[in-house]
This record gives sequence, structure tokens and C-alpha cells, in this order.
Amino acid sequence: MARVIRRARTPRARTAAAIMATAGLVLLAAACGGSPSTTGSGGSSNTGGSTASQSTKALAFAHCMRSQGVSNFPDPGSSGQFNKVTLAQLATNNSRYQAANHACQHLLPTPPVAQQRNQAAQALQFSHCMRTHGVTNFPDPASSGRGRIPDSFGIDQGSPRFEAANQACGKYRPPYIPSNAAYNAYARSNGS
Repeated sequence: MARVIRRARTPRARTAAAIMATAGLVLLAAACGGSPSTTGSGGSSNTGGSTASQSTKALAFAHCMRSQGVSNFPDPGSSGQFNKVTLAQLATNNSRYQAANHACQHLLPTPPVAQQRNQAAQALQFSHCMRTHGVTNFPDPASSGRGRIPDSFGIDQGSPRFEAANQACGKYRPPYIPSNAAYNAYARSNGS
């Protein structure tokens, strides 16, 4: 029987986990704001609907979050997107955020398959770039294509080495990985 060893999460790891969860939400919300794509073969594509429909879904998500105990959850902007800084602050400062996010996820549209593949490829390029630039233990994305939380692999996102690599690999950085400035702002606001 295999034994699982779990490390205690530090405040910095909890902050990073909240940032990643929020960024995942922002990534889904951002998928709502794009224009519908077509398959080019006359078939239908899974685009999540029109921009108006996507904005309606994002608004329903905001209402759901408030009904689940995140009373100050904002409505999306006119494009159907949420402000990721605001969401990150809510995620780290509201104990009900994660449960509400889980309960309301079904209201957000799923990005098209092609977009999911592009995001997975981008996450893989970012991982390779980070390792090339000195963060040798930066993990590849999960089999789902989603990136992993660097802190859970013992990576200090505030270290000079990580910041230099994150800057150098910025063109590959997936939307759910914060920039150095965003990460440092969250760390400062949470006393990490």
C-alpha cells in the first residue's frame, strides 16, 4: 500500500493556489469573450455560443457566486469577462470562494476543442521554456493540458531565478500563470 506524504501548505502556497484557481476561472471567462469560430468544413463547432449568450452565461455565473456566499462577486464587463485582479483578491479573501466556484462552474461555457488544444500546447511550451531558463523542476502540464501550481512543486515564484525565467518565457505564459508583477502584488497584499 503506497503512502502519500503531504506537505503543509504555506500562506504563499495557498496564495498561489488561489491565484491559479482564479486564473482558471478567468481563462474560462476569457473564452466567453472571443468571437465564435467555424470549422471551415460546413460542420458545427463547439464555440460556447454567441458573445451575447456568453455574456449572459458569465452574468449567470456572477449571480450564482453571490447566491453561494460571495456577496461582493462582480458582474462581468460588457464583453462577458471578469477582472482577474478582483477575482484573485476575492479568492484569497473569501473562505466561501472555492466552494462557490465549484458549485457555479457549470454555468460557464466550455472553450472550443481547438482552443483547449492551443492552450495545452502553450502550457507545454511555457514549461519547457521555464526549464530552459533555469527553473529545472518546473512541471509539464497535467494530462488535461492545464498547468500545475508551481508552489506545489517547491518552486518559489518570488525568487529571482523564477522571475527571470517567467519574464523570458512571457510569450508562452498561459493566462492562468501570473506575471511577476501580478504575483508580487498578490504576495504583498496577503503578507507572504
